[in-house]
Amino acid sequence: MKKDLYIICVLLLALFGPLELSAQEYGVNKGYKGSVELGFAAGAGTVGHNRGEFIHVSGYQFNKWLSVGVGVGIQVWQVTQQVTLPLFIDIESIFMEKTISPYINLRTGYCWGLSQDEMLPKDGVYFSPTVGFRWGISYKMALKLGVGYLM
Repeated sequence: MKKDLYIICVLLLALFGPLELSAQEYGVNKGYKGSVELGFAAGAGTVGHNRGEFIHVSGYQFNKWLSVGVGVGIQVWQVTQQVTLPLFIDIESIFMEKTISPYINLRTGYCWGLSQDEMLPKDGVYFSPTVGFRWGISYKMALKLGVGYLM
């Protein structure tokens, strides 16, 4: 057991240790910022529903900490197979100039239901705050892992 744990730790250090050496190279750059996101959201509460989503955001990175854009997406709700289409303003802030950095994101706009269902909301306000971590994996690419809430 200890030997397995040691091997896992060594592998993790080998994979993630060098990232801090190249933090400047994988930071955030000023200019156009586009993102394509595939996501899964687990529902919560008594009427929580899981959903899969595909989202595209186009915007502008004003400095190393702030970007603003416009996004559109398609969401498919698991239980009812209802499809919704959100259109929103995307505001994101990254806190550190590192390869791995915490971020916050706020999306607000409007969402249209493209199919009818009695269990889920129809058309309405779209509001989704998120907090998480951004991992710069190359000069122009990053992975993000976040926890958010959709209203």
